[in-house]
Amino acid sequence: MFNKVVEAMEEGFLKKGFTTLRFNFRGVGNSGGYYDEGDGEMRDVCASFNFLEGIVREDAYLMLAGYSFGAWICGGASIQYAKVKGQFLVSYPFAFYAPDVLAEFKGSMYFVGGEHDDIAPVNKLLEVYKNLQIVNKNLKIIPTDHFYWGKEKEITDFIIEKVGLL
Repeated sequence: MFNKVVEAMEEGFLKKGFTTLRFNFRGVGNSGGYYDEGDGEMRDVCASFNFLEGIVREDAYLMLAGYSFGAWICGGASIQYAKVKGQFLVSYPFAFYAPDVLAEFKGSMYFVGGEHDDIAPVNKLLEVYKNLQIVNKNLKIIPTDHFYWGKEKEITDFIIEKVGLL
């Protein structure tokens, strides 16, 4: 997955001491298969999570993190695993996908949004964030659009500052 936003996320998590696993969804880059409207991509996350879970310590603090479409997929996958303690979602694509599944997750949630993001409108992000009934939630709004050109370090810094290993 060669994407500046995803790379910034991985950098932040590595600096916090997390083991990370970054992958392409089916049909992206050199990955086999074809786009599956979210169903197959959800299975991709679940397979990756199962793999990672098998190689980390039993007491590891496990999070799912995603950007845009990946944030939507992570939101759905997170509720399938009791061991997922946190989600880190950058530009959840509210313009295309309902956020209902986010209310089902009771772990820590971290959101990053761009002020001028038409795919992940900030007004919808603020509404969802306000209505989430969880204790540990954090939000970072960055003055940028959906692609975070030149603002990637703000994502890395937010992870370093706010995400904790519990």
